Amino acid sequence: MSRPTRVVIAAGGVAAIVVAGLATGGVLMARMVDPPSPTTTVTADDGTEVVLDWADYPGSSYDDPADVLAAPRAEDVEAVSEEQLLALQSAVEPVAPELDWGLVLPEDTTFDTFPVGGNDYGGPSLHQVYNSPTNLGEGLAEDADWTAIVDALDTRFAELGYGALEWEYDRAPFGHESVAERDEQVEEQFGSLDPDEMWMWSGTATNGSMWVWVSIWDARRDTAPAETWQDEEDGVSLFIGGTVIAEADEQAYRDGIAPFDGLSRPAATHSS
Repeated sequence: MSRPTRVVIAAGGVAAIVVAGLATGGVLMARMVDPPSPTTTVTADDGTEVVLDWADYPGSSYDDPADVLAAPRAEDVEAVSEEQLLALQSAVEPVAPELDWGLVLPEDTTFDTFPVGGNDYGGPSLHQVYNSPTNLGEGLAEDADWTAIVDALDTRFAELGYGALEWEYDRAPFGHESVAERDEQVEEQFGSLDPDEMWMWSGTATNGSMWVWVSIWDARRDTAPAETWQDEEDGVSLFIGGTVIAEADEQAYRDGIAPFDGLSRPAATHSS
């Protein structure tokens, strides 16, 4: 910006107020676009106070670092996930032997494992996100026992260290939703509020920072919409995802999270 001319200066206080207002507005806009990262003050062993800037945290606001450290490393997660997908398939096969299974690879494999970028606080993160191929079982019988399929999966999930499946249709209302609004959304998505009448069940089983998404569907049911997002009319699909770190980053990750150990992670202040 060029210096104000003598004419502007001579115009008096109004011009000065405008210039000051523009400058202040620019600062406020900058803070809105790039807010400051949160900080936490802790007391060191020697009694001195230390200010920790969460922009230096190598994780994220969402994932517990202990869960990320317990997950497979980025170099191994693909092989581990493939083994787990096959183990889950083998659990379903005795109760739904008609299914024809196969791995469906995404069109763009560049996002199989990729850095998340930001740590939610204005700094970088060492986290990476993993997305597996989909293990798809096609040809679900119209009289298939969905509950038996779920029971078989939950048994295998427990063996693999995952929790039980949590179904989207059984979720609590979001913060902005009433129960009636939640029910309306569930009925729109699944065709009914009665699980036995739904045309699709979808849900997630979690193990720390890793998760498996399961979908069972049959578009031949009366509650199915005229058009569905699946290419197949019916089936069972299994998909694994999660947050991991690279083996080469493990020590830097441990060193980076150490100063924040035991502190509650603030809410995210920046987008990743």
